[in-house]
Order: sequence, then C-alpha cells, then structure tokens
Amino acid sequence: MSSRGPNCSARFTALALVTMLAFCGAPGLAAAPARERDVSEADHLYHELGNSMFCLCGCRERLLSCSMVNCSFKETAQRYLREQCRDADLTPDQVRAKMIERFGPGIVQVQSDSLLYPVLFATGFGILGLFALGLWFVSARGKAAAGEAREAGGQGGLPELEARITRELDEME
Repeated sequence: MSSRGPNCSARFTALALVTMLAFCGAPGLAAAPARERDVSEADHLYHELGNSMFCLCGCRERLLSCSMVNCSFKETAQRYLREQCRDADLTPDQVRAKMIERFGPGIVQVQSDSLLYPVLFATGFGILGLFALGLWFVSARGKAAAGEAREAGGQGGLPELEARITRELDEME
C-alpha cells in the first residue's frame, strides 16, 4: 500500500464486494412483501368488517352504505379497509385495530349524542303501561257490573233463562 491510500485493485475489490452485497444481500434485508388473501375471502372480510363500522362524516350510517355524495371520509376509510383486508397476515381483529388506530374509536361505536332513542324507548314503555292500565280498568269494571247484576237479580235469573232456552229448543224441533 502506498502512502496515498489503497491501490487501484484494492479499490476495485472493495467496490465489487459492496456491489455484490447490494444485489445479493439487500433483498434479504428488505421487508418481506405481504401475503395477499384470496379475492373472495378478502371481499367477504371487507363486507363483514365494513358493515360493522360507521362513517364519521356525520351521516350516522354504516361505512359501506354511506349515502352522502362526495364523502371523502367514506372513500378514504373504504380504501384503507380494502387494503388491510387483502393482507393475509392480519386477522380480522388486527384489521379492526388498525382502523381504530387510524380513524379513532368512533368508527366502531354508534354515536349516542342524540336523545331520540331514549325518548322512543320511554314512550314505548309508557304506551304499554297505559294499555295495561286500561285493560285492568275495563276488566275490573266488567267484574263489578257482573257482580251487581247477580246481586240485584238474585238466583231467579238463571231458572228463567233455562226455561226460555228449553222453550226455544222445543219450538225448533
């Protein structure tokens, strides 16, 4: 070796070694490409998960059935979900976790800032209660009226009725 540095053959050898490592060793160091699911399996997973998630554009609809025109969130979220569903290395729970990580927990939760549902729930029970109260009132009133008629007529009303039925049956024969 001279005082000026390595000679030409040493430089060539080092360059050849670096080049060989770049072409032969680098592909092994790179991230392995993701395995892809079968198209039908990925589509099934996409629809299963997409129908369990909600659009966050404000429409309160399912992610796959958002009817808002030009909804940029829907397009972005559906594209990301489809990409994740293609990756065979991810389970459905991992795909759901990635969606939550990227878009937030609101994507899997029903927005409950509306009082409409509790009001409808209470109204339904109120109507059922009023119906039960009316049924009780009518049946109690009918029992009281039958009891009063029995007391007022005594037991004499029954023989008269039986005599009338017997007379009408005799006339029919």
